[in-house]
Amino acid sequence: MAPVKPQKPKSSSSAKGAKPSKSSKPKGRGSTHNPTGTAKPKPSNPAKKKQRVYTEKELGIPALNMITPAGVQKPKGKKKGKVFVDDQESMMTILAMVNADKEGQIESKMMKARQMEEIREARKKEAEARQAEKRSKLEETKESLRRKKKSKTNAASDESAAAPAKSTKPSKKRVSFG
Repeated sequence: MAPVKPQKPKSSSSAKGAKPSKSSKPKGRGSTHNPTGTAKPKPSNPAKKKQRVYTEKELGIPALNMITPAGVQKPKGKKKGKVFVDDQESMMTILAMVNADKEGQIESKMMKARQMEEIREARKKEAEARQAEKRSKLEETKESLRRKKKSKTNAASDESAAAPAKSTKPSKKRVSFG
């Protein structure tokens, strides 16, 4: 025969399927019900607490937030980059340094522009001089050609006038069958 489990005596108060209550453990959460079983009303507070709004002075926000130029010395232990200027004098020195740097850049650009303009003007003058030389050479060649033409026509007219006087022989007609 197989072994049989010993059965516990059943109590009359506990019914089948009902769990025995454990009153030894305290509940973690507060109950939403009263001991009578009705729901607890929520406390209604018409004037809720307003969140406080802080001013800039209370938060300690600086008045001016700027980037320091390379020439300004930074105290050790502070981050590089933005510096909060407290006094007006240091701010003015920083602005003066930045403005001087910008003016120097503008002046150098203007100097370069002037130099380029001078170079362009010099090139224009050279090109005009070259064109004037070409024109003068062209005029000279034209004049020389005209002189040659005139001298040839004058020589031909002189020869034609002198030729009939010298030769009184009638010229023979020649015919070629080609």
